[in-house]
Amino acid sequence: MITTVTPFAPNATGCLSAVQGQQIAVASYINPLSDPAAWDRLIDYDVSKMPILVANVLNGPDSTVDSSWQGVIQRASSAGKTVLGYVRTGYLGVSDQIFQTRLGSGNLADWTAQIEEDVDRWYKLYGDSIGGIFFDEGWPECGVNNEYVDLYKYINAYTKRAHPGAYTVLNPGSPMASCFEDTMDTLLTFEQSYDSYINSYTPNDWTPNDPRKLWHTVYNVSESSVSEVVKLAKERGAGFLHLTDDRLPNPYDTLPADSYIQCMMDGVDGGSLSNADAAAWELDGAAGAVTDLTVVASDYSWAKLSWAAASNVQGYHVYADGRLVVSVPSSMTEVTIGSLASGTSYTIYVSAVGGGGRLGSSSNQVTVATKQLPGGKTVTNYKSSPQENSTVIEADVLVPYSSVRLYIWDSIECDFDEDPGWGVNFNVDDYVCTHYMVDGSTLYRYDGVLPKGSTASPWSWEAIDTVNLNIWGYTYTWTLPLGASTVDTTKFVVQAQGYNPMINVFEPDPSDYDCEGSSMCTTPDLLKWCDHAVSYLFRDDDLNYHSTEVIEDSLYSTQSGDCWGDLTQGCGVFIQGQNCSISGNDMWNDYQNIRTIGGCKKCGSYQRKDGCRVTIDYVYQCDNHQDLP
Repeated sequence: MITTVTPFAPNATGCLSAVQGQQIAVASYINPLSDPAAWDRLIDYDVSKMPILVANVLNGPDSTVDSSWQGVIQRASSAGKTVLGYVRTGYLGVSDQIFQTRLGSGNLADWTAQIEEDVDRWYKLYGDSIGGIFFDEGWPECGVNNEYVDLYKYINAYTKRAHPGAYTVLNPGSPMASCFEDTMDTLLTFEQSYDSYINSYTPNDWTPNDPRKLWHTVYNVSESSVSEVVKLAKERGAGFLHLTDDRLPNPYDTLPADSYIQCMMDGVDGGSLSNADAAAWELDGAAGAVTDLTVVASDYSWAKLSWAAASNVQGYHVYADGRLVVSVPSSMTEVTIGSLASGTSYTIYVSAVGGGGRLGSSSNQVTVATKQLPGGKTVTNYKSSPQENSTVIEADVLVPYSSVRLYIWDSIECDFDEDPGWGVNFNVDDYVCTHYMVDGSTLYRYDGVLPKGSTASPWSWEAIDTVNLNIWGYTYTWTLPLGASTVDTTKFVVQAQGYNPMINVFEPDPSDYDCEGSSMCTTPDLLKWCDHAVSYLFRDDDLNYHSTEVIEDSLYSTQSGDCWGDLTQGCGVFIQGQNCSISGNDMWNDYQNIRTIGGCKKCGSYQRKDGCRVTIDYVYQCDNHQDLP
C-alpha cells in the first residue's frame, strides 16, 4: 500500500499540530447514569472534530426506550453529533465462534431479519435523533460469488431506504478485502491494542479513494502516546480515529481525561461526513408472483416461513398485518421473523421486489398463531441440583433476550460493613444479596467496596473461574464449580433483559419472607428465647398446631405453636391464617428457612404455599408449656 506522509511537528504541549481532514469517532458505550459527566463532555466537544458517537443500550437498542440513553442521544443530536445505533451482525454466523441470533439460528436469512429488526427499532425508539447505524462484528471475507459482501450491501441499502440520511459503519475490526469498499460509508478495519497497532499492524491490501472510508480504534493508549498514534493513523490512511486508555474486557465504557481528549483534538483538523445515498434497485423487468407461502413452525415469539422462488426477483419483502418486517435478497426463500407477541394471530404475506423496486403480486396469505406464555412467564422450570463440589442449575427461557445472567444469593439485604454484595431487587425496596454471578461462561465473585457516605454498591466483580453453559432449545444449563461444601447454591436468581421485558426469577422466592415484627423485637434475649421455643415443638408429622380452635361451638383465632421467655416477655413461633394446621416438623423447618433464606436475625415470617404463615414475633406474658431441660 502506498501512503502519503504529512509532516508533523509537536506543539508546546507535546501534542501534534492539526492533521487536515482527520476526525474522531467514539464508540461511546458509557452508561449515562454511571457517568453523566462523560456524556456532557462528549456532547460539548467540537462537532467538526468529533462528529460521531455510538450508542449501545444492551448490545443494541433493547425493546423499550431507556430514558437515560434517550436524554444523551437527543442532546448529542441537537448539538450536531451523528449518533449511531449499535447493531450486532454476528459475523453472519460464519466465524469460528459460530454466533447465533437471539432465536438460536445461524442461518444467513435469520441474521438478516434480526439485523434489520434492530435497525428499525433504533429509529422507532429514538426517532430522528439517531443518525445512522454502527454494524458491529462484520465478516471481512467476500464469500463465494460475493455472498457475504452482497448481503452487507443489501442490508446497507435497506437501512438507507428505510431511514433516509442514515450514516452507516461496518466494523470487522480487521483488514477487509477491496470488495467491501462500497458496502457502507465507513469501514472500521483496526480494533486492537496500542501494542498491536505499533508492532503487528496489518493494513488492507487496497487504498480507498477517500480516507473517510477507514476508521481505526486503538485501546490501551497512554496519554503520552496519543500523538504517536494520531500520526500513525494518518500515515495509514484512517480518516476516523478512536483512542482510549481503557483496557479489555470493555475498553469503551469509560472516557479518558479531558487533557487526553484535547490532545487528540489538537492533532486532527476535523471535517465532514461522506454519506452515500441508498443504492438504487436495478432497472429490470417486473417480478413474478410469490407462491406456496407456508408457516414451517412457530412458537411464543417467532415464526419460520418458506415460499417458492419467483421469477425476475431482486429481493423479497415479508409483511405481518400489512407492516414490512423483513427484506431479504433474492437468493433466500425462507426466514424466521421474531418479536411477535405471544398468544397472538398475525396475517403474513410475501411480495417479490422487481426492477426499479416495484413489487410483484402478493403471495397467498397465511396465519401465524403464537403460543401463549404459561402464566405470562418468560422464564420457567428453574431448579438447582447441588453436589459437594459442583452445581447444575437449569431454567427454560421461552423468549429471546440479549443477556441472561445467573446470580447466587445468600440473604435478604446485605451487610455492607461486614460482607458487601450486589443487590437484586424482588420488590421496590427489598432485595437479595448476591456474591457470585455467572455472565456467559465466566464465574465472578463480588469485590466491590461501598464508598464512604454512599448507599449505592459499585458494579465490581472479579472473574474467578469458568462455567459450562449449554443452551439447548429453551433450556439454559449452567454447571458451576461451586457446591454444597463451600456455598449454598440452592438460592439463585435468573436475570434476563434486553429485547423483552426484564425479569428476575428467584429460587426460593424471597418475597415469601419478611423480617418485620413488633417494635419489641430488639429485646436482648429474644433470639435465645425464639431458638428455645422452636426446639420444644412436638417434632413429628402430626398436625398438632392450628390457627383456629373451637370453644363452646364457636371458632376463634389462636396463636398455636410454642413460646419462651421470662414469664413477662418472650418470643413466640406460631401458625397464622384461615383454618391452617401444621406439624411440628414443618414449623421447625420453616423457622430455619426464615433464619437462613429470609435472613431474619430476630423476628420474621414465611408465607407458605398453602396460604398459611409461620411467624416469629415478640409476645407478652408467654405461657411456657415446656420446662427447661
